[in-house]
Amino acid sequence: MKKIIGISLVVALLTSCSGVSLPGGSKSEKIEVQKNLLTGLPGSNNEIIVVKIDDTHQAQPQTGIEDADVVYIEQVEGGATRIAAVYSSKYPEVVGPVRSARISDMEIFAQYGKFGFAYSGSQHKLLPVITAANLFNMSAEHFGYYEPYFRDDTRYAPVNLYLHPNILLEKAHAKDIYFEKADKSGWIFGSAASGGRKVLGVDFSWPAVKYGADWDKVSKKWLIRQNGEPKMAKSGIQLGADTLVVQLVSITDSEYGDKYGGVTPHVATIGTGKALIFRNGKVFDAIWNRPTATETTTWKDATGADIPFATGQTWIALVDKEREPKVIEPEMPSDAASPATK
Repeated sequence: MKKIIGISLVVALLTSCSGVSLPGGSKSEKIEVQKNLLTGLPGSNNEIIVVKIDDTHQAQPQTGIEDADVVYIEQVEGGATRIAAVYSSKYPEVVGPVRSARISDMEIFAQYGKFGFAYSGSQHKLLPVITAANLFNMSAEHFGYYEPYFRDDTRYAPVNLYLHPNILLEKAHAKDIYFEKADKSGWIFGSAASGGRKVLGVDFSWPAVKYGADWDKVSKKWLIRQNGEPKMAKSGIQLGADTLVVQLVSITDSEYGDKYGGVTPHVATIGTGKALIFRNGKVFDAIWNRPTATETTTWKDATGADIPFATGQTWIALVDKEREPKVIEPEMPSDAASPATK
């Protein structure tokens, strides 16, 4: 009798686990592994936090960018750049240095739903726009410059403000504020689309900053360069994208500016335009489309088919459509010369 009971328990345990073969060759249903919608990797779709990060030479090396699901590079005053890091699958212990919001942020990130927006502050004129946007203002300006924010005494202002994302969430939840969880993205994940061409890398730029990326066969990433140097994280690794998107957009002057008299650009991410998608050592010509602020940006080829992204971290560089990126092609072997030159 004990033997029969023991066999029955084993069978019961096996039938509760999907994908496990049972006596006689039958199988139960497979367990569905939850995947993060922004990375395509196994993991949870947690609340979305967007953090604005300084991208000047004085701010480097930056902290926490390697843990973001999506990284945006956008143009600010003087042709400089600033980074916006989107977190959902996990939150690093520290992110920074944190800097101020810009008018384009509300448009760019409206496609992610009602997110937690973490930034240092903003000009007074921009505050009504931020207040009216579909987001939770979680800025240091709103909290005060203490937890979840803190100053790094080894740096000087304005590149010494940092954030503890997990404490930010705790503070928000204590006030019954819950950000929207990742529930959509404009891209799909899967095997690389047919077509595309093998490339070594790409160079792209803004008026005051040069960026680039090189395909690394070992890490299977597009390793990021900034102004001719490897873009390093505070952790000591070179930042790299599993999928790199160079999105060509319209960048024009806005009615806003900084305290030094610089004009703030408006980066137009609603509409349609061209893009280059880099994954797995290849580049794909793409058309991006986003009809309204609340709709996600889609990425398709000339036939209207989705161009799948590689799983992992995605970088999206919002580059002026007048500044064409330079794709770095492999050198043609000498024995590949045309018959006329042989």
